Amino acid sequence: MNNTNICPKCGTSVNEIFETGFVGCQECYNLPEVQKVIDKMYAGKTHKE
Repeated sequence: MNNTNICPKCGTSVNEIFETGFVGCQECYNLPEVQKVIDKMYAGKTHKE
């Protein structure tokens, strides 16, 4: 596993996030693999005003 798959702040791995469904801290959301999943989940969606 390379360093882009582990959060530099809390040490949570992408595998742990995907297995548990929980991030370790707010920085986990910036991991490239996590960001890809979030982008797919919210593609084309916007906040209601």
